[in-house]
This record gives sequence, C-alpha cells and structure tokens, in this order.
Amino acid sequence: MPAFAALFAAWILNAFWPLIGQDGLRHFSTPLFFHAAMLVGLAALSPWLIGSGRWRLLASPRIAWPLAAMGALSCTASLIYLEALRYTTPANAAVMAQVEVLYSAIISAWLLREKIGARQIAASFLVMAGTGLIMAHDLGSLRWKGDLMILLTPWMYQVSHVMAKRLPKDLDPAFVAGARIFVALFVLIPFSLWSLGHGPLWSWSREAVVVLLMQGLFMNALALVLWYAAILRMDLAKATAFLLSYPSLTMLISWGLGREEIHVLQVAGLSVTLLGAYWLSRITLAAGKPPAGEAPSWDDIRPPLPESPA
Repeated sequence: MPAFAALFAAWILNAFWPLIGQDGLRHFSTPLFFHAAMLVGLAALSPWLIGSGRWRLLASPRIAWPLAAMGALSCTASLIYLEALRYTTPANAAVMAQVEVLYSAIISAWLLREKIGARQIAASFLVMAGTGLIMAHDLGSLRWKGDLMILLTPWMYQVSHVMAKRLPKDLDPAFVAGARIFVALFVLIPFSLWSLGHGPLWSWSREAVVVLLMQGLFMNALALVLWYAAILRMDLAKATAFLLSYPSLTMLISWGLGREEIHVLQVAGLSVTLLGAYWLSRITLAAGKPPAGEAPSWDDIRPPLPESPA
C-alpha cells in the first residue's frame, strides 16, 4: 500500500477514535477498557507475528529499548486522552489534540533534521486556525479540565513517533505496531490494578463488547499498522500535519449522530481545516513522488521477513 494511502486510511479511523473512546467509558473504567482493548489488538496481530517469527526481534536490545520507550509514552498519552473524554466532547477532544502539529514540526526539525518548508507551515497554520474556530464556540463551557488533560499528551506521541523513525529500516509496520501494544500491556498493569481496587466499572452487555472489539481491532491494531506504514516511509511532520485534520471528520460524524450542535464558527472552522488538509495532502504526495522512470511498489521496498523458528 502506498504511504499516503495508508495515511489517509489512518486519518479516517482516527476520526472515530474519540467517539469510540467515549462510548467505551460508559461501560468500563478507563484503564480496564484500554487494557482489554490492547489485548484484543494484540490477539488480532499475534497469529501473523508469531507465524513469521518476528517476535524474536524483541530480544535485541537495539530494538527492545526504543520499543519499550515508544510503548510507555504512547500508552500513557492515550490513557490520559481517554480519561479526558469523561469531561469533554469527542469533537472538542479531537480539536485540542491539534497542538500536536506544532510539537511535530519542532521535534521533527530538531531530532530528525526534517526540512519544514514555508508551504507546509502555511498549510499547518490553516489546520490550526480552522480547528481553533471550531473550538471558539465552547470557550465559555466547563470542558476545560478535559481539554487541559489532552494538551499534556501530544509531546509523548511525537517523541514516540521519532523513536519509531529511528528504528532499523528493515522492520515492518505490523511488527512495530504489535511490539508497541505488547509493551503497553505491561505499562497498564499498575493502572488497571488501581482501578480494580477503586470501584471498577465493567460490563458484558452486547453494546459494551462491540465497543471493546471496535477499539481493539480498529484503533489499537489496524490504525497503528496503517500509521506506521505511513511514517516509516515519509516525513513525520508532514504525516502528522495531515493526520491532525481528522477533527473535521469527527465533527461531521458527531453532527450526524446528534452529539454536536451545528454552529457558524464550526462550519467556518471545518472549511478552513479541510482546505489545510487538502493542501498538506498535495505537499505530502509531491514529496513522496518517486524520480522519473522509477515506480517502486510496496513489494520492492518491503523488508525481508525473518525465518520462522524451527
């Protein structure tokens, strides 16, 4: 799959992440929901990972330590994000997460030496301006506790993504996603134990199980694989800037489900955000275009698989 196609698919899935997360919190304690969904995601990836022998790579310190840091950072950030959904709306949460585009540009330029062009800065500004307009109508609300919690998370995601870019180039997206989930399971243990001792919330209702499976299969497995399929083959700052236009889609879905009321500032912000996202997509596609006469496919650049264990 081309890198931008994977990024676009991840963009669609991420739009559902705040909605699914908030639905899950109606049935589960935050750590228990996240922990169980991680188990579902790992179960979905395990047959392919074990069958190809990729798990042996975790024994290498050169790979294990960066993956451990990636899992710890991203897991902590996601846990805070989920808990914040108890205090704010999915659309507002998605909007507040847009600050990650600034973290991404700064960290990518500093640690990865990626060039941040004037057009990319302008397009990113449009994304930020549009989402700021969407948020403006909620300035007088009581949602700031959740909003401030979300503002604490983006730097953790970005450092995690930078570490992913520094991993050996022969690793594939599914291994990186599976290893990140594996590490996150251990990071979540103390949070889940605390939750069990402080009035745990858990449901086996059909609706609860469906939401849990959606979180595990789509958010914790497929979305991660698609994201790493994108950023392992393109600039992190460009990929992040495009992905962070997903609140526009989250807002549309929220409107469609009756969770958000349409406001003129939201419509204006949505338009500006989509314009910035379209511009970023053009920049990203142009940056990833192969030289004339060359059209490498995924099969051409896919890393060799390790031999299956005897």
